Amino acid sequence: MDPVIHAEMTILIRREKELEEEILELQSEEIPLWSKRVGLAENKGMAELADEARGRVRELQAQLDKNQKELDSIDMQKSMLRYESKRPSGNEVERAEALLEQVRAAGLVDPDATDWDEVERKAKANRASLQEDSGAVLDFDDEG
Repeated sequence: MDPVIHAEMTILIRREKELEEEILELQSEEIPLWSKRVGLAENKGMAELADEARGRVRELQAQLDKNQKELDSIDMQKSMLRYESKRPSGNEVERAEALLEQVRAAGLVDPDATDWDEVERKAKANRASLQEDSGAVLDFDDEG
């Protein structure tokens, strides 16, 4: 994997874990605590204190929503990085050309001058010969 993509993925995963912890804390501790405080303040007749607690609940809910959206964004970014890591890097063409040059330099086969139809005919003849010798049916044709 490309080191840059690996580093970006590591950063995203670390941030994702932080957000998951924050979301869990907000859902299980902070929001229930402040919601309870709203109820207590209303029961005691302290409207101003209840309003402040409601404001805090709204702030925490907004933070929870923001964290959820960021978590969704991170998930999309991770998907894009996974896709990008599987894309060809462009080196494949260079490697293929280098391999072709090596074959040309070896002088065994000239890929540009090879009659591929003749190569296919010889391969079919060899296959037919193998079938006659072994009695087995060898079917390597893509055509059926």
